[in-house]
Amino acid sequence: MALLVDYSSSESDTETKPETKKRKLQASPSTAATQDKNKKLTSTTATRSSATSPTSKTALPPLPSAFHDLYASTVRVSTRDDPTLHQGRKRQNPHVAGHWPSHLYTEWHPSTTGDAPEYETLIGLLSKLSSAVAASSFPDLDLKTFLTSDLGAPLPLHISLSRPLSLTTRNKDDFLDSVQAALTRGPGVPAFMLRPTGLEWHRTVESERSFLVLRVESVTSETPEETGGGEKKEKNRELTQLLRRCNGVAQSFGQPALYAFAGGSGGNDDSEKGDGGAGGDSSRKARMNVGEAFHISVAWSFEPPAAELVNITREVFDSGRKSSYRDKLHGMRIRVGGIKAKIGNVVTHIALPEVGTKGLFGV
Repeated sequence: MALLVDYSSSESDTETKPETKKRKLQASPSTAATQDKNKKLTSTTATRSSATSPTSKTALPPLPSAFHDLYASTVRVSTRDDPTLHQGRKRQNPHVAGHWPSHLYTEWHPSTTGDAPEYETLIGLLSKLSSAVAASSFPDLDLKTFLTSDLGAPLPLHISLSRPLSLTTRNKDDFLDSVQAALTRGPGVPAFMLRPTGLEWHRTVESERSFLVLRVESVTSETPEETGGGEKKEKNRELTQLLRRCNGVAQSFGQPALYAFAGGSGGNDDSEKGDGGAGGDSSRKARMNVGEAFHISVAWSFEPPAAELVNITREVFDSGRKSSYRDKLHGMRIRVGGIKAKIGNVVTHIALPEVGTKGLFGV
């Protein structure tokens, strides 16, 4: 069996071979007692040394990114769709035998260490929002988080580059090959950086849920200001280019496209059928450019985003002692180094080229 985590080979080189049974039998009781005493003494000395020496503590090597892909799906506990098993949620695409639920997205693992852990900031934001709602006249808000698992472990967040898709057993492999080719052909889209810019509520009719989302923008490409010729630059240029390629593949396989309303990319979108925007303004979708549609969902609720809830959310987002949550989130950086293609319970990572490197076939 292959190991899940590859550690450095130096560790295996320094391992000592276990004593043979013959040598163990030859050891006298007094010798064994002496060895046991020496082991305890060595252990005690090592413990004291580690407690007094600030440089003796070594951190475990980080898990490879592919490790998270192995556990991206939960265990299936039913052969039919049952909302009671999923906090009342309903599948947008009901399960059909021989069809594989699929999704294209980019993943973000908020940091859990350092001077300002991103994960702790997001947890604090949701906690403060829940407290503020509880102290108001707004009805109780049952806020479900995307930040942690049922066991309290931190979970990755994502930015969608496709709608929920349904592929057949016959075409799922061809679909993956087409996505990989589309994302790596030509000069490609190099790895880039994003940052959160706003916190909003977004309602979907299909799932009958309201999502608390972070809007994002690129800090790698230029901002959407007018050029000298009066032409406006594209916002979130990298995400938009990736979306166009993903949408092109999806549509070629008879699947719907994402963010059709916001840039003429074809197909349907959740917000096209829902109350788009933080305030439930359905006209927002008509004004939104495709570059403004990208977001990261951090929590959800069945409660519709009424005006009072929207106002409370804005107040919390702008509040803070030393700096507001807006400032803290604006200072975060989200690196996009690849795209995830999830087909069924298998996740494939498609790496983006690094800045300065050539694309496929040296182009």
